[in-house]
Amino acid sequence: MQRIIKVLQTKEGNYTLSIDNVLLHSKYYPSKEAERFVENNLDKIKAKEFVVIYGIGLGYHLKEIMRLVDENCKVFAFDADMEVIKKSEELGMLDELKMDKRIQFFYGYNRAFFQEMSIKMNLVEDIIIYKPSIRTMPSEYEDLINILNSYELAKIAVERFGDIAIENYKANLKEEYKTMQNFFNITNFSHKPVVIVAGGPSLEYNLSNLKKYRNKIHVFSLGRTIDILMKNQIKPDILTIIDPQNIVYEQIKDYLELDIPLCFLSTACNSAVKNFKGPKYIFFNDFDENNKEKIIINTGKSVAVAALDIAIKSGSKQIVLVGQDLAYLNSKFHAGDNLNQKDNLTTKGLKKVESVDGEMLDTTMGLIEFKRNIENIIQDNPDVKFYNCSKGAKISGTIEMNFEDLFS
Repeated sequence: MQRIIKVLQTKEGNYTLSIDNVLLHSKYYPSKEAERFVENNLDKIKAKEFVVIYGIGLGYHLKEIMRLVDENCKVFAFDADMEVIKKSEELGMLDELKMDKRIQFFYGYNRAFFQEMSIKMNLVEDIIIYKPSIRTMPSEYEDLINILNSYELAKIAVERFGDIAIENYKANLKEEYKTMQNFFNITNFSHKPVVIVAGGPSLEYNLSNLKKYRNKIHVFSLGRTIDILMKNQIKPDILTIIDPQNIVYEQIKDYLELDIPLCFLSTACNSAVKNFKGPKYIFFNDFDENNKEKIIINTGKSVAVAALDIAIKSGSKQIVLVGQDLAYLNSKFHAGDNLNQKDNLTTKGLKKVESVDGEMLDTTMGLIEFKRNIENIIQDNPDVKFYNCSKGAKISGTIEMNFEDLFS
């Protein structure tokens, strides 16, 4: 569908763009807005050899960046939205910038554009993202939108928990825990379906079925779900954790004596790992120098993704998702939540996602990212059958059915 792009005069006497009624820059003082934007990103600009930014727009923020960077700094500016670039050039907004040899522009939506973006991103610790350029991007550029949103989410996680993760990593590496190769050598989940039990609200609907068909399945627990499983007399076969926060210890502290394998990310909560009494297996989500066997477990920023990857690498050919709702369901976010939980939260930032029943459910950008990562794992493993017995968001590549129908 063709977008409606309008050129508007601002109170400063210059221009902004309205794209489907979303402003690319302030309609009052875009230059002052640019100053604030750059001030919030000074750590990525001042005294840097390279600066990488996505989002060119009408160039206000780029002019402010060029005013502040060093004489020998190279600035790489990317934008895939050719309609916006064309408007900007027609208005002469980029003429001054193009005369500055310190800045290089990359336009388009093609292989060369993505290759250059990947190369330049490796030159810097962090990139600058002009978010209005994402919000106004054409919907057919979904891949790029996902990349940039994923980058932002990952950055937020690092900023919030980076120091904790580093401390956990150091502490976890001091011990000689068993490796995932050791785990795979003694474990094979090919003879029964693996049920990955996530903590979404629809888990409550399937607890009786998990108990009823326990002898027909392998049960994978995540940190959040160990308590609800054990309180319903469902002992899991394996527990997986990746979160660096101490909340993981609180989740599993009553079950530290369980004689089941704990598979944990190298940066996972050290107090949980250290105090767990069962067999422990460390895993890595990259080619870390301490990852001697070069086995990568894809975490996709979600412990459910890690459990999925472990199940697949353990030989499972049938994987069942339970409680993997990825959305609010009946005003609840997790199994065991109070019914009015969502009512106590702001609706700002909530997104919509289609449910398995065809309804539109409230969700978050983070959960949409988790959903996409689960779908990528599924797509990469066409020889494995995936069943979604949850009641929340649709998950592409899964067969949707009731748990009891699958095992009765």
